Amino acid sequence: MKEGASQEEVPALIGGVGLFGLLGFLWWLVCGRSLKASGLGWLVLALPSALYLAQAGRLIAADWEGRRLGEAVSIENYEEEPILWPGFDGPVGLTVRFDLVHPDGVSALILPPEVRMGPVLEIARSKLNFSQTSGSGYFKDSHLEQPVGDLTLLKSVLFQRHYVNDSFERDYEQWVSAFRFAPGARTRLIFRLHPGTIDYLESPDRLCLSGRSFGLRVCAAGEDPNQGCASPNWRSVTDPIYAVGDDLTALWMAAGTADMVVDLGPVLTARLRAQSRLQGDPESWTAMQRRLEPAGLAAAGYQLCPPGEGSHTAFRTCYCRDAGN
Repeated sequence: MKEGASQEEVPALIGGVGLFGLLGFLWWLVCGRSLKASGLGWLVLALPSALYLAQAGRLIAADWEGRRLGEAVSIENYEEEPILWPGFDGPVGLTVRFDLVHPDGVSALILPPEVRMGPVLEIARSKLNFSQTSGSGYFKDSHLEQPVGDLTLLKSVLFQRHYVNDSFERDYEQWVSAFRFAPGARTRLIFRLHPGTIDYLESPDRLCLSGRSFGLRVCAAGEDPNQGCASPNWRSVTDPIYAVGDDLTALWMAAGTADMVVDLGPVLTARLRAQSRLQGDPESWTAMQRRLEPAGLAAAGYQLCPPGEGSHTAFRTCYCRDAGN
């Protein structure tokens, strides 16, 4: 997604060109203000100046392209359905399908969205990539001037072996939740969104929670997290915030080369608030989150998985519907 530079480096690149220009001017003075005598020095400075200018221009063009695409996309044919697993008294997630309508010829990767029940927050496009929660489970607010706390999410499971993505040709890509823009002006997307605390999903009968998840038992002194407790070094959530208000909001982006970022959040937020079954229903949202907390898993017949390879680590605690498997 990146190739060694970011938008924040544009001022430094332009400043570097200015510095090379100043050095060239000083060299001209040293050479007695003779263009002929100072020509070799100018030639030496010309190459890095050109490289700096080219990189700055590339980043500026990518920034403009990201802004343009963010204003040009739309969503059509939105559909959603609850994800139902045996043993639970209600949904444990949401499958959303829709067409993303966009200009032709876009080369970028569409990352999976993260949905919260909370207000729209001012997040700069340059910070969207850093706002992705990855495996931490709850809304990542460290970049905000006023943090919102451990707000729950619905998001795609980062590490999973249950949902196949057939839009990729390589076998090792079949489990990813991202998509490339399709040729033409329309990309069909499908995202399976679960509570953000799921760190690994092998199947509905075997899953792992992030070590930060609310309700996990913290290891006692000398106890090994590999036996199925949360490491005390991995800050567990003690007071999750399920909802702030009753509006759904999406953090969603696409990323391309030269640090191009497309903010897709506003268009999905508008669609969710207009059509999602969870919009305006914090009770159903909260119940969905709680079903995949340790207490909810126990009520659905799950137990701690046996220790061993592919099971508990210092960063995740795993649950099996049949602990003997």
